[in-house]
Amino acid sequence: MKICLVHDDFCQAGGAESLFATITQIFPDAPIYTSLIDWQKLPKSLDPKRVKTSFIQKIPYATKFFKVLLPLYPLAFESFNFDDYDLVISSTTRFAKAIITKPQTVHISYVNSIPRFLWEPRTQSNYLPPAVRFILKPFFKWLKKWDMVTSARPDAYIANSKNIQEKIKKIYGRKSQVVYPFAATNFYTPAKIHNWQLKNQKYFLIVTRLVKWKKIDIAIGAAIDLKFPLYIIGDGPDAKRLISLARNNKNIKFIGKVSPRVLRDYYRNSKCLIITQNEDFGIATVEAQSCGVPVVAFSAGGVMEIIKDDKTGIFFEKQTPESLKDAISRFNKLKWKVSTIRNNALRFSRSTFVKEFKQGIQSVCPNPLILK
Repeated sequence: MKICLVHDDFCQAGGAESLFATITQIFPDAPIYTSLIDWQKLPKSLDPKRVKTSFIQKIPYATKFFKVLLPLYPLAFESFNFDDYDLVISSTTRFAKAIITKPQTVHISYVNSIPRFLWEPRTQSNYLPPAVRFILKPFFKWLKKWDMVTSARPDAYIANSKNIQEKIKKIYGRKSQVVYPFAATNFYTPAKIHNWQLKNQKYFLIVTRLVKWKKIDIAIGAAIDLKFPLYIIGDGPDAKRLISLARNNKNIKFIGKVSPRVLRDYYRNSKCLIITQNEDFGIATVEAQSCGVPVVAFSAGGVMEIIKDDKTGIFFEKQTPESLKDAISRFNKLKWKVSTIRNNALRFSRSTFVKEFKQGIQSVCPNPLILK
């Protein structure tokens, strides 16, 4: 059986790319198709010789202006020829599911997210600058229709959470099974020896990309009012505004982007992780809990499937500083058990993902040669 793999692009190094790298290890001989690669962002475990790119790769400075090239992506994925393959597995947050295969070919699409900039307008400002959004406004209407039409092309869907499963059903009218993504639970572990520089600082932690829709200003407002230490890890286009909001409050620190080892230290020594946004899944929530750290989260999205209320974290109902302050007050009154929090996170280990992903593929395409 001939198998190939498809991914949206490799212009960013995120959770979807790490997960796809694991899928490529499950199918080590399968060629990889993608629209565009920034070779510095390609996961180190991937052999560049396995990868086939679209015509977009030949456009000068394409990796720098990949979002501006949005109108070309539908054509890029539809231009690939998969006639020689029996099974195609796509991994997508945007367009990879739209590939065209012959009727005899089985196409299974693993969905990390729907194209949020099409179906959730509040996130569109994160994808394109205002001037480009204005120019492409008519194209977005067509692209939304195209996305709906091409959603019928995969033979089966695998969603990365029940949250995404519901969106696939609501928007595309398609059924899907759920296979959760994973965190590096063998790496993100509770501290045996704490980082002496961070220990006993009792800070609250945020780990996310700094973009407006993630509502980080909620946590900043709560930290200003309650005077608790708040450390913010990450970078992004909203950084300047958020730093301005924090003003001269010395209890709020912007750490920037850090390495995984440094991030692990910050997790281990924090009082808790705060999630202010509605995430499709929320890998930082798993990483923190894998370190034995509880989470205070807005009650929406994928975190609802990760956190055990009052056991591994608590929720707040409204995206306001007042609602978060009430949650922190409740949080401070509860006792937290590291082993309980850690064990909850182990549901999202790499080995569990590999096992369930294989089962998901075989439930659709039960060929005994697939996973040999």
